[in-house]
Amino acid sequence: MTATSDTRAPSGRSAYALGWLRQNIYLVLGVAIVGGFAFIAVFAEAIAPYGADEQNLLFALEGPSAAHLVGTDALGRDLLSRVLIGTRHTLTVALTSVAIAAMAGIVLGLISGFVRGWPGRIIDAAVDIALTIPMMVLAIAIAAVMGAGVVGLIVAISISFTPPIARILRGRVLEIREEDFVDAAVMVGVPAWKIMLRHVLPNASTIVVIEASLQAGQAVLVATALGFLGLGVQPPIPEWGTLLGTGREYLQAAPHIVISPGIAISLLVLGFNLLGDGLRDWLDPRIGA
Repeated sequence: MTATSDTRAPSGRSAYALGWLRQNIYLVLGVAIVGGFAFIAVFAEAIAPYGADEQNLLFALEGPSAAHLVGTDALGRDLLSRVLIGTRHTLTVALTSVAIAAMAGIVLGLISGFVRGWPGRIIDAAVDIALTIPMMVLAIAIAAVMGAGVVGLIVAISISFTPPIARILRGRVLEIREEDFVDAAVMVGVPAWKIMLRHVLPNASTIVVIEASLQAGQAVLVATALGFLGLGVQPPIPEWGTLLGTGREYLQAAPHIVISPGIAISLLVLGFNLLGDGLRDWLDPRIGA
């Protein structure tokens, strides 16, 4: 009997693991893709076959070959190395921007959803006005005012992404505000800021995590679009949008210059989207209810 139970136990655990994987396949794929890019961002210099700025004009605009797997650019720099090293810059801008937007959105969403009176109404009106402006248009306008560079790029994306996060959090806060445990805390005289931090925010944190993970993919697109327009990270830093912008001049003669960063952008956005969908299915108890 002992031998039988011992042989069945691993089978049961394996079946449970396979069932969990099937139910959370988007989450697993998203973590794998985003985790892979994060690994590349950290160890890019060790993985890249050449330096990001290592030039050899004899091999300028060379197509894919054994020496340069995805070809070279107009200055003879290895594109694979530049895309790998550029992962750090693109990922850093996207994650930093979304983190700042999430923090600002949490503050605005908590106040507008929980605080009654003019503070909440003012924030709510400001968020409504910001949401009427297309996100890309708002980001371009802010980046143009701030000036090209990493700081301007992060500020532009952060401000553009704050209103959607604030709006979706406000809706969740309005639901939690009507719960009995919140009414009990108000009745015993707990200050509003303590209720928001200790009771409301922990119960609304799931929706913030899901929205932030979905917004990260959009942040990659906005960052690379601004880089393509010349409003993002400036050369010679090999940010993916900048690589696309410099490669458009050689689109007909050397299309491989834009293909490799384009594929990297698509994969990273796909990874964040899968991660967001997987987190939503796993963390949100209302899914499938």
